[in-house]
Amino acid sequence: MKEHRRSIQAGIVGIATLALVLWGLVGCSLEEKPAALTQLAASTPVATVLVTQVAANQVVAVSGTLTADKTAPLSFLVPGKVSRVYVDEGDHVRRGDLLATVESHDYRNNLDISEAALLKADDAYNRYEPLYREGAFTEKNLIELKTGLAQAVAARNIARKALADTDLSAPISGIVGQKGIEIGQLVSPQVLAFTIVKTDVIYARVSVPEAEVGQVSMGQKAEVTIPALAGHSFIGKVSMIGAVADARSRTFAVKVELDNPDFILRPGMIVQTEIMTDQRVNLLTVPGSAIVRDADDLTYVFVADAQTGLAQRRRVIPGSAFGNEIEIKSGVTAKDAVIVSGQHKLTDGAPITIAKGNSDA
Repeated sequence: MKEHRRSIQAGIVGIATLALVLWGLVGCSLEEKPAALTQLAASTPVATVLVTQVAANQVVAVSGTLTADKTAPLSFLVPGKVSRVYVDEGDHVRRGDLLATVESHDYRNNLDISEAALLKADDAYNRYEPLYREGAFTEKNLIELKTGLAQAVAARNIARKALADTDLSAPISGIVGQKGIEIGQLVSPQVLAFTIVKTDVIYARVSVPEAEVGQVSMGQKAEVTIPALAGHSFIGKVSMIGAVADARSRTFAVKVELDNPDFILRPGMIVQTEIMTDQRVNLLTVPGSAIVRDADDLTYVFVADAQTGLAQRRRVIPGSAFGNEIEIKSGVTAKDAVIVSGQHKLTDGAPITIAKGNSDA
């Protein structure tokens, strides 16, 4: 009886042990299977290309503003009340075009008075000069008449010029950059009437650091980009290099000359300028499609790690463009394989699957 009871207990223990073992195996299997499925689902298919090395001229990248070729501030040379204004800000004018006038009645009357005085002085001199030659008129009196005639001529010329100065004309061809007067306003030579800027040729004035100014020379080609014009670029040449560095910034002023026949470039616009130097360097480039920009306007690329099968996010600083390729100043090496397809779905350390037949596989 006791042996039968021991046999039953041993069987129960065996069954319980077997159940525990089976439960453990099933549990492990259930845990491992979702993990494997999760890992498989998280893997993102991508395509990669190797970072390219390009031999190019060293570029000096600087910023600045556009400045006019010439600027002419204009004021009336005589005081008066403005009677006509013929131009407004932004108008194109040619040299000699009439811009505005002041009332001229008083100046015209002064001219008439001076001409009458001149006529009287000239008549007196012509009547008494023959008498002087005949000895009937003293030399002292003749000198007084001659002096009076000369003074009358000078007064007439001054009055004539004052009348002419009631018209204000453009001394150069250009654009009216500023208008400071209106009809009916009292003006004087101290009041700025207009500013004319000559912009058929315009200059990008930039500041080049002391460490890089030695690479810049006259006549070098430069690419000038205007953010205000949707990032359009214009090609110019270096036309001036400052001789003295700014005492505070230790930079040198450099001017890049640009043709502006359509007058779309305006003084004061901000420019980004790349001066092509004569020094050859090796640059690292990646396709433009590889660069990712985040909400903070920071730029990144994702590099594929073939050993771990993970994507590495690298902060990069882009430089000049070479066709579809963008220079990378820092953040990658020549041996890196950057991801050019699928990178917008990635995060740092995400698992990836490099597509079969990839050029870098």
